[in-house]
Amino acid sequence: MNNIDTISEFLLHAGTDYRIFDMARGIRVINSQDFLDIENGTVPAPYPRQQHIWMGVLFFNKQASKEQYIWFVKLPIDEQGLVIAAGRRQFLQIVIEALGQELDKNNNPNNQLPENPFTFVPNQQQLADFNSACRFELDVPYSEHLAKVINYLKSPVKLAWQDVPVQGIADFCRTSNEPENTDLFVKQFNYIAPELQNALAISLENNQPNSTISSFLIDWYNGGETDIQRLTLVLRAISQATDTESVQGLILQILNSEIGQDAHILMLIAARHWQYLKNDKVLELYIELLANSEPNTFIGLFSDLVQIPSIRPSMLSILRWPEKSTSLTQAIGQLFGQTN
Repeated sequence: MNNIDTISEFLLHAGTDYRIFDMARGIRVINSQDFLDIENGTVPAPYPRQQHIWMGVLFFNKQASKEQYIWFVKLPIDEQGLVIAAGRRQFLQIVIEALGQELDKNNNPNNQLPENPFTFVPNQQQLADFNSACRFELDVPYSEHLAKVINYLKSPVKLAWQDVPVQGIADFCRTSNEPENTDLFVKQFNYIAPELQNALAISLENNQPNSTISSFLIDWYNGGETDIQRLTLVLRAISQATDTESVQGLILQILNSEIGQDAHILMLIAARHWQYLKNDKVLELYIELLANSEPNTFIGLFSDLVQIPSIRPSMLSILRWPEKSTSLTQAIGQLFGQTN
């Protein structure tokens, strides 16, 4: 392969500019140098899921075409979260065989890859959110559907929620921190169809809502029926919120309440709010609740969380806690296959 050993090198060799987005636990930008380090196995994947790094790869050559191309790629990682070189090379071999080292614009003008174990297809909302994230990164206009969402939010009684485009929802959430859209969100959220509330919350998890929106959503949860469905929406929506203090306060509130015992909520915290487990108080509450859940839940979530680099030290420290509850001791024993 002429010394081309990484996706980064391939894209640069092919004369393209590119952007990388991590898509495992919400959409986040990975800068080029970090991506190269991840590919080379010198730093772990920052947000692993199911023993893979999940990425959206946007690439283009402005001099050759106005078109942009997208791959959705997942690469296997080892126990330390490092990309397995053999998997990366196998994917590159598939790429080069399908497209050539210069990208085969004649036989494959869309630069599409054949079906293979290293690619995946995001769901409809993720695709729309990814499209919005790409437009933001490239500083190009959002879709014409954004106006339809704004019109619906302004007059929800005059328009049917079924006519609101998914791409418009994604574009609105990407622009929700703009003052006029923040104001519109807060004023109208209670008056829109539940289906649209759900869609907005799911899309917001791929963005960074400001403190006004996150505070509103936390109050919306506390002011209504504090059920799991409403809490799920809020936790998803504020997973990348900038007001981390308020989010941590909500998580502590949840873990100190009966609803915090629900396995679905524990899974959601692991999937979207793992970063708060670096706080000792949050970690202690969370791990005790997890230890009292089903054994498979503890084993699955502990194994998932310990692979996330930012909280791996905190998760491993649990094993060394001098004083453990009986349930936590038993859970750890089951994790390592011990019989007590």
